[in-house]
This record gives sequence, structure tokens and C-alpha cells, in this order.
Amino acid sequence: MTGPTICVCVVTYNQRDYIEHCLRSILDQVVDAEVRVLVGDDGSTDGTSDIIQMLVAEYGPRLLHLRREQNLGPFPNLRDLLMRAEGEFIARVDGDDYWLPGKLARQLAYLQRHPDCSAVYTNALTVDEYGQPLGVFNDLGDVRLDLATLLRRGNALNNSSVLYRACHGTGWHAGEQIDYQIHLWLARHGWLGHIGEPLAGYRVSTHGSLVLSANERVRALYWQAIQSVPRSLVTDADYARGITDFLRRVCLRAARTRDWPLLRRWAGVVYADSPYGALRTSLLLAGNLARTLARLALARLGRAMGRVVGRRVPAVLYPH
Repeated sequence: MTGPTICVCVVTYNQRDYIEHCLRSILDQVVDAEVRVLVGDDGSTDGTSDIIQMLVAEYGPRLLHLRREQNLGPFPNLRDLLMRAEGEFIARVDGDDYWLPGKLARQLAYLQRHPDCSAVYTNALTVDEYGQPLGVFNDLGDVRLDLATLLRRGNALNNSSVLYRACHGTGWHAGEQIDYQIHLWLARHGWLGHIGEPLAGYRVSTHGSLVLSANERVRALYWQAIQSVPRSLVTDADYARGITDFLRRVCLRAARTRDWPLLRRWAGVVYADSPYGALRTSLLLAGNLARTLARLALARLGRAMGRVVGRRVPAVLYPH
């Protein structure tokens, strides 16, 4: 093997129904590189560990099974994997997600063509816990994202699709953080590429989802991610639009759940932090909400028209 080394970090906990599909989809990639997989098995008790050991016997030293004797939690588990990762490129995958054939080769070629690109992502198919298709992860298409754009538009990148340069992946391992904070960190070291074609699979609302089980915790970590961006690297306009997009997400969540105290609490935080006054921040929020509602209405109309003509229009989990 003369190509580079790609280290793939997989975190898993009690995912016996998904882990074999996940690991085979990685190890069976055809790419001009040496692919090594580190699996952080976070004290699984449901047979996940036995499945991983079976695959170790089949794939040999390409697959390293790190069995935690005690449950560390998702953040320390991932942090340990990233500290152990070696090679020129690193990828991350959740144990209930998977890759499609050709993904890694496309991304490696992309990074080799664009030396100023820090990381490349792909779109993903969304499926339910049984693997039934739901739609696609985002509608970004083929696009380049710089730090300011990623801050203004918020997170719509699929974490289980990322491939990044290992030299840019240090410095953000400490503490709890969601994927968005890592995307923002990588964007500080070069632009981010996104391949619009779905080359990964993302399971929606599976057991153990942090978004489902600890929604307010995720929201606080999302705010932390925004705060992690040095203000010297973005303009006041970029920052104001970033925190306003965050508040838009809170508004939609509050409306769905009728949790108005949630909206009041975070609105106070955002308005106090905005570099603009209350009126201008309110206008930004109103425009953001109007665009979002218009997109949702158009998406519903498109799906309805598709049903009329017998054509399925895929739902977009994170429309932009």
C-alpha cells in the first residue's frame, strides 16, 4: 500500500442491530489508502462487543476493538479515539450510521485536489431504525463553506460523513461538545467541502440519540459551539446572524412543543449577546423565520405535487 493512511473513529454503545453494517460499510470501501478503524465500544451489554470481535477475526489488524470496561459516555469515548488516531486523514462515524460504496475514494480525491480544503463532508440518506428510507440529510448540494458562512447558516453537516486532515484535528478534544463545534473548528483551518450526493446513511431517532434524550443539553452545547468561534475571525454581522439562526431553531422547537418558557429563556440570552440592538435583532429573526416557513411550505407543496404525479420527493431533514 503506497497511499495515505485513513483512520476511522467509530463510537458505539449497545448498537448490536447496526454495528456490523456500519463496520463492514467502512472496511469494504475501495480506496487507494490504508484504512484503519478504531472502535470505541463504550461498555456495551447487548452483544455489540461479540459482533465486533467476530469482525476483528475476519478483518484482522485493520480493525481495533477498544472495549471500555465501564461506560465513559459519548464525549470521553470519542476523545480517546481521536487521541489514538494516526494517519494523514481522519473520519468519524456513529455506530448506527453507515457509508455507501465509493464514499471514501471520492472524498480522498477531493482533499488531494484541494490542498486548502480542511475537511470534506457528503450528504446522507436518512433512514429509520429499521433501515426504511425517509429522505436525505440536507439540501446543500455541492458547495464550499467558510467559517463565516457556517456560523451564519448554522449546522446542516452530517458528522458521520466527514473526512478531514489530521493536522487540523487537534486542539478541540477537551470537554463536552457537539459536532457543530468541531465543524467550526475545522473551518478555522480552511474551507469545508460538501458533496451533494448522499454517500452515507444516517439513522434518525434511534435508541441512545442525544438529541432525543437530552435536547436541552444539546441546545446548550450548540450555544457553546457558537461561542467557541473567536470574534476576531468573523464580523459583527456574521455573529449576529449566527446567534439569530440559533434563536430561530429555539423558536421552532418552542412552537412544536408549546414550551414558551424555553423561548423566553434563550431569547434573553441571545438579545443580551447580540452586537445589534433589540430592533435590528428582531428584524433579523423575523426574516429568518419567514424564510424558514416559506421553505417548509414549498417543501410540503412539492411533496404533495409529487404524490399527484406519482413521483416521490424526498424529505429533507435539515433544509437550507
